[in-house]
Amino acid sequence: MIIDIDKGLFLQMLQTVGQIVPIKPVIPSLAGIFLQADNNQVRLTSNNLELSISIVGEAIISEPGEALIPARILTEAVRRSPAERVVLRQPAGRSAVSFQSGSVHMEILTLPVEEFPELPQFSLRQTYTLPQPLFKDMLRQVSFAISNEELRPVLTGALLSFNRDDVRLTALDGFKLACRWSSYLRSEQEAQAIVPGKAIRDLLKLLGDTELLQIGIGDNYASFEFSGARLVTRLLEGKFPDIQQFIPKQYQTQIVVGTEELWQAIERASLVCKAGTSGSVKFNIADGQIAISAQSMELGRHYETIPVQHKGEDLEIMYNIRSFIEVLRSAQAPEVVIDFHGTYGPCICRPLGQDDYFSLLMPVRLT
Repeated sequence: MIIDIDKGLFLQMLQTVGQIVPIKPVIPSLAGIFLQADNNQVRLTSNNLELSISIVGEAIISEPGEALIPARILTEAVRRSPAERVVLRQPAGRSAVSFQSGSVHMEILTLPVEEFPELPQFSLRQTYTLPQPLFKDMLRQVSFAISNEELRPVLTGALLSFNRDDVRLTALDGFKLACRWSSYLRSEQEAQAIVPGKAIRDLLKLLGDTELLQIGIGDNYASFEFSGARLVTRLLEGKFPDIQQFIPKQYQTQIVVGTEELWQAIERASLVCKAGTSGSVKFNIADGQIAISAQSMELGRHYETIPVQHKGEDLEIMYNIRSFIEVLRSAQAPEVVIDFHGTYGPCICRPLGQDDYFSLLMPVRLT
C-alpha cells in the first residue's frame, strides 16, 4: 500500500472519525482507525461497538491496501507534520506503516486488521433528507434534556419522528423536556427512532452549516450521511413516553422577558450560591417585574429585579440554576414567553413569536 495525501484533508478526516475512538477500549482494535485505499480514494473508519463513522477523501494511490493504525499516534503524526503532503507505505506482510512528511520519517506499528469489528449490516426502511443547519439546530435545542441516568435507558436518547405534518425531535429526563419540530419535511412514510445521546452529541460536533443530511432508519440502526461522512448508530429499544401527559393546558402565570437579561441575572445570583450553578435561584413575580434572589450562609445574598410583561397570578418559585440557564440558552431567541403552572408545576418556555419549539422544567420545592 502506498498513499500520498494532502495533510490538511487527512487531518480533517482523522479528526472526524476520531470523535468516537474510545480512550480506554474494551478490545485493543477499537483504538485503531481502519484505513482502506483504492481507486484514488482513502476511506477511514472508526468503531466503538455502539457507533461507527466512516469518511472518504481523495488521494494518490500507487498501491491499494488496508491497515488498522492506532488513532492517537496517526492523528498526532499528521498534525505535527512539517510538509503539506503525507505519504504512507505498508510493504506486504509487514505489521507497520512507514510515515513520511517532508524530512520526517516514522514507522508506526499497526493492529491486526482481522480483529477490527465488522460494520453492522442492516437494511433501511426509510430515508429522509434535511439541511444540515436545520437538523443541527434541532439537536442543539433538545440535547440538554437527554438523561444521563442508565436506570431508564430509553431516556438516554432523543426520539426522532418523521410524520405527515413535520419532523420532530424530543428529549426528556424526568425534570426537563424539550421538543423541536419543523414542517420543512412532511412525509407520508412515517417512522420513529430513539437515537442515543452519544450519537446526538457527536452529530452536533460533526454537522456543518451547509449542504444536506441524509437520514436512514432501519429496524435496529440509523445512518446519517453528510459531507462525505457516514455515522451509523445502534438505536435504543423501548417505548418513549408520550410527552402530552406532562404539558398543562392553561398557565396560571405568564411572563415575557429578555432572554439575555434574565440569563445574566441568574448567573449573577449563582455567585453567592455555595453550589454555584448547581444551586437554586428563587423567582418572585409580581407587579410587572421578576425578582431574582439567592443566598448562602457562607457567601452572602443576591437580589435584583427585571421588568417583564406579566399576566395572571403573582408567583414565588425556585429552580435549579444550571437547568434554567440551559432552558434559556436552548430557546435561541432575544425574548422568551414563560408559562408557569403554580408553585409545584412546571414552567414552559417558548421563543417569542415562534411556534416550533418549547422546553419544560420542573421547579425545586420551596423550603
